[in-house]
Formats: sequence, structure tokens, C-alpha cells
Amino acid sequence: MAADASLFLKNLWYLAFHGSALKAGKLIGKEMLGEKIVFGRDEQGKPFALRDNCAHRGVPLSQGWFKDCTLQCCYHGWKFDTNGVCKEIPALPPNNTIDISKIKVFKYPCEEVNGTIWVYIPEKKLPNTVPIEPPPNLLLDSTKNFLHVETVTMPADIDHSVIGLIDPSHVTFVHQSWYWRSAKKLKIKEKNFAPTAKGFKMVRHAPSSNSKGYSVLKGGTSTEITFEIPGIRTEHILVGEKHQVISITVLTPINDKETELTHIFYSSLPLTKILWWPLKRLGKQFIGQDLGVFNKLNEGLKSKPTLMLIGEPDMQARWYYEIKRLWAIAQQNNQPFENPIQPQTLHWVT
Repeated sequence: MAADASLFLKNLWYLAFHGSALKAGKLIGKEMLGEKIVFGRDEQGKPFALRDNCAHRGVPLSQGWFKDCTLQCCYHGWKFDTNGVCKEIPALPPNNTIDISKIKVFKYPCEEVNGTIWVYIPEKKLPNTVPIEPPPNLLLDSTKNFLHVETVTMPADIDHSVIGLIDPSHVTFVHQSWYWRSAKKLKIKEKNFAPTAKGFKMVRHAPSSNSKGYSVLKGGTSTEITFEIPGIRTEHILVGEKHQVISITVLTPINDKETELTHIFYSSLPLTKILWWPLKRLGKQFIGQDLGVFNKLNEGLKSKPTLMLIGEPDMQARWYYEIKRLWAIAQQNNQPFENPIQPQTLHWVT
């Protein structure tokens, strides 16, 4: 069954994968938002993304050959360049008058940012599509790459995945650890929020005192947590005047039943090099805990229960749904998006 188109937001950038997976001379076929896309690198090493269907009979181009920056279909040998323009149809006789350059496979805007590959999914597949905005700002100097990128597949659609990502009250119960926090040490939290271009942020503040993981960071530590559609949560920690920690979690819908969760991490702290392997292991543990509870959620959702959002702990989820609704309307009507979120203070116990 085809994915529900209304589930996915368009005219936005989505994370495809880490750039190290995209080797020169190789193709990667990937499903995103229910669309089949083939990725590769052109002569300059820049990533490209095309609709993964030959314009002739629809066979996936990712199943064919890629040589001299030319994609060749495995069915009838049609050839396309990295811009999706047809260059050769082997079965046509030499004296034919068909202008094959008019035959094109849709090309998605595609960019590499700090070693990660992003693709723009437009509302309409028009020739020479130009994104309405640049790829996401990952807060890292363009000359630097992230220290760690980890991806898992969640058995949930994008909406359930986003709600899990921005839900503040699950942390104590899903991520119970001696080095982080315990359900026995619940505290009332008061956080100030403000709107951003396509979402909202928890304005910069001192980290929670009952989170042991922050206690090793000294020297005027502060953190700002931002969420923006389609599903990018960024935590930016400043440590003193010289150092920063960037922790980004990105959600990429595969279809209406699966969503990829990718955690991206960077730190300029010298301590990071000393504690790298323990930190990497802890990151895997955190993602594993989320995956575990989503497997349980998936089982529960099979019976199609009635769901609810309650009070201030679920306010961010309600904001997400409203932002999503208004973004979709703005794209359909070709109008600027206006963020409905107003500055607000939220309270919850965690």
C-alpha cells in the first residue's frame, strides 16, 4: 500500500545518510517519504539525487550500472547523466530524429553539509526545482565534520517519531541510568520557549541539576534546544567561552510505517577525546533505549487505541501538529509560512 501523502511535509530538506556511505562510482537507492531516490556522486564528487525510475519502463536506475558519471538502466540500456538527462537509447537506429535530451528523470536538489547528505523533497516535481531555502544550519563550521553519526530505523511513522523526540516526560523512565537521572529524583521543570523560523526553541539556560551527564561540563555551561520541522532537534551546549557540544537528532520518514532516527554529535572539548569510546557507547545505549520503547509502542498501536495529549508536558506535541498543518497549507497555497507559536513558559515534572 502506498504511503499516506498527507503524513509527509514537502518543500523541506531531509537527511539521507552520512556522506561516507556514498562512494565515488557507486549508486545508493533509498526510500524517503515513500519516494524512491537514487544517489551518487558526479565528476566533482558532489552528491546528486534522481528519481529512482528509468523514464522508459520505470525500472530502478539504482539496479543498473554507473560508469563515467552515466547511469545505465539494466532493462534496455537507456543512459542518463547525473542531471537526469537522457544521453543514449541503444535500440534507436542511427538515422532517428528523436531529441532524446528532452527525456529526463527528475533531479532532486541535493547538498553535502559537514559530511552529511541532504535532499530537498518538493511539493511538485517540476524541472529545475529550486529550494525555497538552503539546507539546515547544523551549527558547525563548514570546514569541520561531525565526530559521530549513528542511524537506526524506528517502527513508527514520522508523527509518532517526532512526538517521541520532543516529549520531555519520557526521559526519566526510558533513559534511567546512574550517570544520567533516576525516576526517584523527579523535579519540577520550568522552561521558557520561543518561536523559530520553522519550529520552537527552549531558550538558552543552565542544564538540569538532576542530570549527572551535564555535571562534568564546567565553566559557565548553558544549553539551547531547538526543534524544527520536518524533524530536527538540535541541542547546542556552550562550555565557557571556547568550547561547544552539538547534539543533533534527525528524523527521516522512510514510509508511513518506518522512520530513520540519526544522531549526529560534535564536541570541541579535549575531554571528548579521552572519553570518546565510553561516550560513543552511551550514545548507542540511549538510541537503543528509544528503539526499545518504540518497538513496544508499535505493538500497542496495532490495536488502534484512542490516543491523547495532556497538559503542558504534551504542549510541544500540539505545537508540532499545528506547525505541520499550517506549513502544509502554506505550501499548497504558495504562501509564506507564519509560525503560530508564541513565547511561553512550560512546566513539567521529570
